[in-house]
Amino acid sequence: MAHLTREELETIEQNPLGDTLSAVREALREAEPNTPGEAPQSDDSTDAPERPRLFVAAIGKLFSILSASDVSPLLASRTGRDALGSDLMTVRQRVQKCDFEYQHVRPLSQLVVKQAPDVDIWAAVVALIRAIFHSTPPPSLPSSFETPITHSSASQQGSEQTRRKIEPRVFEEIRHCTHRAVGGFHEKYFEGHKWDRRAKRIWQDAKSRYSDSDNRWTQLPDAANEDEVCNWLLDLQRELLANERAVYCRSAASNRVGAEASRQLDLFVKKRTDQAADAKHDWRQVLVVGELKKSDQKNKALWLQVGGAVRNVFASQPTRLFVHAFTLTGTEMETWVFDRSGPYSGATFDIHEEPQKFIQVMCGYLMMSDEELGLDTFTKERENRLFVTMPVEARGKKRKRELELDPNPIAHQRAIVCRGTSCFLAKATGAAEFDRVVKFSWTSSMRPPEADLLNKANERGVKGLAKVVAYHEEVTSISRLREDLVFSTPRKFRGVPRSANTSFSQSQPPLSHSFSQFPGLSIASNGSRKRKSTDGTSHASKRSRSNSQLAEVERGENPVSYPVQEPQGTSLVQQDQTPYDNRIFRVLAISPAGRSITQFKSVGELLEGLRDAIKVHRALFMDGKILHRDISENNIIITDPGKADGFKGMLIDLDLAKEEGQGPSGARHRTGTMEFMAIEVLLGISHTYRHDLEAFFYVLIWLCARRGWVLAGTSKKPVPKTILSHWYTGTYKDIARNKRGDMDKNGLEAILKECPHVFDCVKPLCRTIRDILFPHKDGLFTGTPQDPNILYDPIIKAFDDTIAGLG
Repeated sequence: MAHLTREELETIEQNPLGDTLSAVREALREAEPNTPGEAPQSDDSTDAPERPRLFVAAIGKLFSILSASDVSPLLASRTGRDALGSDLMTVRQRVQKCDFEYQHVRPLSQLVVKQAPDVDIWAAVVALIRAIFHSTPPPSLPSSFETPITHSSASQQGSEQTRRKIEPRVFEEIRHCTHRAVGGFHEKYFEGHKWDRRAKRIWQDAKSRYSDSDNRWTQLPDAANEDEVCNWLLDLQRELLANERAVYCRSAASNRVGAEASRQLDLFVKKRTDQAADAKHDWRQVLVVGELKKSDQKNKALWLQVGGAVRNVFASQPTRLFVHAFTLTGTEMETWVFDRSGPYSGATFDIHEEPQKFIQVMCGYLMMSDEELGLDTFTKERENRLFVTMPVEARGKKRKRELELDPNPIAHQRAIVCRGTSCFLAKATGAAEFDRVVKFSWTSSMRPPEADLLNKANERGVKGLAKVVAYHEEVTSISRLREDLVFSTPRKFRGVPRSANTSFSQSQPPLSHSFSQFPGLSIASNGSRKRKSTDGTSHASKRSRSNSQLAEVERGENPVSYPVQEPQGTSLVQQDQTPYDNRIFRVLAISPAGRSITQFKSVGELLEGLRDAIKVHRALFMDGKILHRDISENNIIITDPGKADGFKGMLIDLDLAKEEGQGPSGARHRTGTMEFMAIEVLLGISHTYRHDLEAFFYVLIWLCARRGWVLAGTSKKPVPKTILSHWYTGTYKDIARNKRGDMDKNGLEAILKECPHVFDCVKPLCRTIRDILFPHKDGLFTGTPQDPNILYDPIIKAFDDTIAGLG
């Protein structure tokens, strides 16, 4: 085929259209005879017959089917976008507006009617796109409503943190933000430091082990295996580096690093004071990660092995700024730094050809200061207690206040490229009670600070939200940490199928959806049915009102009609063209403190906490004009109502929240928590309040099925392989499909069977909320009502009724 590559032909063959075109084929056949033939190009007559409505509808349906096929996101875009699917969606929008030439579309239509082979149909699709976009200027993409979402490895916890499960997720995190051979890398990290002279003296002592005539280290054999290289390096350390502040270690199979997510590392660095003879290795002690392989084993697997280890370092040292790492494949060395915007390395070099550089690197890792190693220097340890000093504004004056932190975080993220959010209970120095929370996070420089949104919400009278106690707007930033380095474009990995990707910034969700794509949604004209009245509390934007439709759904025995928002597509356009994502390290102290919702002590406490958090969400959205957009078990806390405006549950973490009326932030992406993400958000629909309510529902199910065994008194019982694991594994499309099936009545019942019996009283509540969020009429409907109270009121009432029934 003229416009298809060999790889694309194979993709089409492996993903047949089957009978998906059967329904539209008859519609095209009926429309074709009533469609005027192609007019001569010289005919400029303005009274030509109007293009038949039936043909426009049939062609629109055809493009809808083709866009939803497995092939469209796998073929390359012909207009400079990410995939052919985005081209199809744009063409479909033009067809709906009758903004197309019939002669461009007719060949494709006739091939479908004649049941031509798939390759002919897709070739015609490509030819159509080329004809339309090359004959007229392409229409502009719709404005950006959402920041693309990326997946991280944070969902894998506990026993799921095996290399087989972790490393593919680490790859998704860092595959688009990895830089190699960064200019100035060696000079920045290994030259011109206080320890530079000491390292040069070590080099002078090491020369006796190096042969200038052979240009090689004399005691390192050719084609040395991992054990031989490690033993050689450790011998070098014993002879020349025995008095440094840090030490190289090797973990054996009997003494792996870490209790949870344990690994066997070839080499790693930790402080000499942590080097007890029989001590167990812990990720909290790891300063530098090193991996060694034979020269013929230099591949992506080695790089991911390092990434998996670095992930564990960040998880155990959540306030760490960055982590050094290195690989040695045969005699070729590559030095790395991982920070919250991804990994980057210096130029590779051969340790035989550049022996002094090699010694300089090996000395550097042992001689670097805490700051040079990327350790947290913002918090201070004193008498085995942890303190942080933060700016406080009181009565118009700024001063500094010292807070004591509980050293064990109440929440942290197990991922590399993310906000790295970690929260600690805190109290004023000398106080008896930990009555506030200090939060550390790396937020995009393009987003408004969380403290600003909290202050705005409180000024607008939102109750049940935390109040700002102290705030450090910028401790440091990625751009500051990467000063004096020269970055080009990120590395592109070969041999990675497009379908393997799970990032909205690269995969191809639809630019918009028509309601016909959601089974069970009946569109009624304003005059054909009585519609449920809505008052002035409707919170829909002007765009949503103008594009609204009327949805008919079944609740109980009586169908109900109400206006819903026309869903808007998520933009795929990268706003920021800089080589990396600049994040700012911010510290925020808020009050009051609370326990994570995961630490509920009774069914009643769980339900009251969730119900009140939903009330806070409604006030934040309707009164504060702010949409949270990141509902998860990590962002809901159980509170003392006497200290939290009468609320027993509160929302925290507004890092991803969006103020009404504000345009896109311009941030490259936002990291989503897959297990709690709404189906439509997974499919690329712009985030609404309804999606947050859906996330609350997933949190309820998750806490009952996955966290409920502790309450049931069987905390030591291993949780069997669960249906819910499909909520965070696979592509976005896979997860959306799995959740869609689980929200069917039969699917939900299967999940509820996984809950311990102590939650039997909660199961009717789950069924009620499911029917509120996913009302059925011949299928599953997931639209967003324009009037928020249509969903908030019955959901809160359902919680109230269940809580009252607990006695």
